[in-house]
Amino acid sequence: MPGGNLNKEIFLNTVKSDVANGTTNAASMLKRSCPELSDAHCDDIIGTITDAMNVSEADKVSLVVTAPASFPMNARTTMNVVRSMISEAERSILITSYSLSTYFSDLLDIIIKKSQHGIFVKFFINDKDNLPCFDEIFRYKGKFLKIYNYYPKNDKMTSLHAKVISVDQKETLITSANLTFHGQQGNIELGTLIKSKAIAKQIDEIFTKLIFLKVFNEIK
Repeated sequence: MPGGNLNKEIFLNTVKSDVANGTTNAASMLKRSCPELSDAHCDDIIGTITDAMNVSEADKVSLVVTAPASFPMNARTTMNVVRSMISEAERSILITSYSLSTYFSDLLDIIIKKSQHGIFVKFFINDKDNLPCFDEIFRYKGKFLKIYNYYPKNDKMTSLHAKVISVDQKETLITSANLTFHGQQGNIELGTLIKSKAIAKQIDEIFTKLIFLKVFNEIK
């Protein structure tokens, strides 16, 4: 190139950094390597690359289904996705529960063991007094296992109704299924498994803000 060689890996990493930080270093880098390009052409090229990155990220979405065993489907089952996500988590687990039954107790044991090995767990629950099967996990709360309770003070009809599992801040399941036998195997439930660091980060930020606003209270 007239102005010098453009290292593709460094350039792409600079584009990603610009998107995250609001900087324009990639444009300057491209202009130095290709001085014949106008500022508008540089912006167009970088915009196209950024759009391609976003599309690639957004396309990593798959359907997750709970349905009768006799129902043929070309999708992963809720039970298998939930179990594999929790079992394979390496750094962090964010999980919410509207309803939870003893059916989920073996995975609660895995979550406890994960936290004991330094994997950071944030568990959001709806009205702890209505989750008697959750009593055991309370004994293990601590540095790596944080439990947050939602209990409405003014409107008793409101609830934590979101069903979300997000692991390692890169893979997120958003589903209609509760952590119960019927939610995982008996009902008809639909969800999406999203492999996106951006979405996982947004979800973590939402719940962090809800903690800050004291919508959730940490169980000490």
